[in-house]
Amino acid sequence: MKGQDYFENTSSEKNLGFKLIIGLTAFMIFSILAIRLYSLSTLQVAPDPTLYAEPAWYNYTVIFLSVVALGMLYLTYQYKKNGVYGTILSLFIIILINPEFSLLRTLAPMFTLFIFVGYGLFEIIPKWKFFK
Repeated sequence: MKGQDYFENTSSEKNLGFKLIIGLTAFMIFSILAIRLYSLSTLQVAPDPTLYAEPAWYNYTVIFLSVVALGMLYLTYQYKKNGVYGTILSLFIIILINPEFSLLRTLAPMFTLFIFVGYGLFEIIPKWKFFK
């Protein structure tokens, strides 16, 4: 099984599906980045008084990890294995450090991770032998 090639007819050419998945993931990461930059520029008032104010380090960390995810996504587009691992890891860390559960803070990164892993691997796994 180890030496068996399950995707014999796969070429190293970037097809439309691969480009769409990378584009959709990049769009979602840009939206996470925009939400965090907007939240830095405005004074957020918690809709629920029982929720604590968002810590300042959280916004800066999510912005940094979003930029890292975009860089790793570019490496994925260039067929680098570190890009795939780095994109997944940075999005997963964004989800883990959430101080509370909310729509924009948790679900957007979770959906982005789902898009990249769930749908992206349909395009990445057959081309994995071309990744360096």
